[in-house]
Amino acid sequence: MFESHWAHRVPGDLNRESEKGESRTLATKIEVLAELQRVDQSLRENTIAVQSREARVTELEKSLTERRAEANTAREGLNALTVRQRDLEEKVAAIEHKMKDRRMRLTRIRNDKELGVAKREMEILKDESSTLETELLELMQRVEEATKRVQDFEAGLSTLGAELESEATALKETRKRVGGQIVQDQARRDDLVGGVEESLRRRYEMIFSRRGGLAVAAVRDGTCRGCHMNLPPQLFNQIQRNVDEIFLCPSCQRLLYWRPEEDDADE
Repeated sequence: MFESHWAHRVPGDLNRESEKGESRTLATKIEVLAELQRVDQSLRENTIAVQSREARVTELEKSLTERRAEANTAREGLNALTVRQRDLEEKVAAIEHKMKDRRMRLTRIRNDKELGVAKREMEILKDESSTLETELLELMQRVEEATKRVQDFEAGLSTLGAELESEATALKETRKRVGGQIVQDQARRDDLVGGVEESLRRRYEMIFSRRGGLAVAAVRDGTCRGCHMNLPPQLFNQIQRNVDEIFLCPSCQRLLYWRPEEDDADE
């Protein structure tokens, strides 16, 4: 475990030779961690780029499936209305035929009783025809609305399909663009990790995960570049004097990495 102090010393076993027989100074280990962070940041950025594209494609595929189902339901509704419309049109046509036939018969009837019966039949047919025509007009309005709804669905499906195709192409291009770099970075990471003791690696990875991909923070002019807080002068002096220790920022708990040549370059 690291000591609860500004200067957190690496346990003794981390200063001994690794199982591979390699011996590294702490400064080299810090440099390895800094390089590991650069690789991890590259992996993180490229992986997020691919994952965000994948998520968008998945989202569009789901939306397209849902819209297709909705479009099919709309088409089925339109078909049912169209069938009902044809049925009403046939009934109206049949009543009109009957009414035409009754009108012809009225001109031939001479019996008042038969004439009265025929007229009542005509009134019944007129009422039925009026009811059916009213229903037919309402149904035609519904068919028009349903047709527009289906057309809107089809237009939406076309737009969504084009967007999905575009995103799928972008995903393919992103994978092609960063895929090789991801493989190279992963291989480089495996090589770097092999030179970092497990407890130090775990500490680094925990900070990297919790601090937005920045576990190793540079120190410039006595300031932690991770949280931009000034370090206590005593701590900054210790960092400059003791290259055999790992120091954590007292504000953000990141691993502090100081290189004198970079401080000199800033002057």
